[in-house]
Amino acid sequence: MVLTELAGRGVVDVLLEGGPTLAGAFLRAGCVHRVLAYLAPAVLGAGSTALGDAGVTTIADALRLHVEDVTMIGPDVRITAVPTKRG
Repeated sequence: MVLTELAGRGVVDVLLEGGPTLAGAFLRAGCVHRVLAYLAPAVLGAGSTALGDAGVTTIADALRLHVEDVTMIGPDVRITAVPTKRG
């Protein structure tokens, strides 16, 4: 796997910005250790989702995040969070 090769080379951070399918697959595989989410003061109607199938079908199975930081960037908000341990 590419992540194993990168880890062997000392790469410990990878920016994942491939779209909802890739993001969902990484979450489902447990390969996400930090989430940077950006919230803009805008409401859009239809369009693509931000996250595809992450393997969560009920609220009880939801991946919970611990918010570490909230930063204003101009009119936008950046939220930095890490997944909490399940169970």
